[in-house]
Amino acid sequence: MPNAKAESRAGDTGGRSAAMSSDSESEEMDRNSKSGRAAKSAKKGLAQVKEKFSFLRRRHTDTALASKDGKPLKPTPEVALSWSTSFDTLLQDKYGLELFRDFLQSEFSEENIEFWIACEQYKNLKSSKLNAQAQKIYTDFVAIQAPREINLSSKTREATAGLVGSPNRHTFETAQRRIQALMEKDSYPRFLQADVYQDLLGDQKAHFKLNFT
Repeated sequence: MPNAKAESRAGDTGGRSAAMSSDSESEEMDRNSKSGRAAKSAKKGLAQVKEKFSFLRRRHTDTALASKDGKPLKPTPEVALSWSTSFDTLLQDKYGLELFRDFLQSEFSEENIEFWIACEQYKNLKSSKLNAQAQKIYTDFVAIQAPREINLSSKTREATAGLVGSPNRHTFETAQRRIQALMEKDSYPRFLQADVYQDLLGDQKAHFKLNFT
């Protein structure tokens, strides 16, 4: 009998030990699970913070490209100097294009740049809008005695008139090239010498003189 009782106590002790071991393992698993969830949560939070800062940097960069009223910001002297390297460089710069436009308005010859801009916009229209816009451009700029008639040879004017009847994205290309060449030869050199441009150059004026002479 004593052996039976001893065995019974040993069994009870073993059972309690096994139960305690099981409880310990369960607690350890629970701690590991919580630790894993915490790590995932921290990692997710860090990713969200990085994404937010990335967005703020992008927004700051985008905002820096234009002023609050949507107009392009004043260029650096180095950028302004680059406009003197070619007429195309000037036309492809938003601020430069607007400044050149203002300059031509002061000379009462803005119809040339207005036509050029209209042609650029025309090329990017949906096909369904080409016909109406082609007629408008022709009526405003190309037709004889148009409100803003541009200086074209009779040959170019007649060829353009023939294309307007069945317009496509290339309808005004020849006329646009003629007007761009005219501005480059006539208005562009005067613009580069004008105060409105020279004032932008700052300490780059010496380099401009080297490039221009």
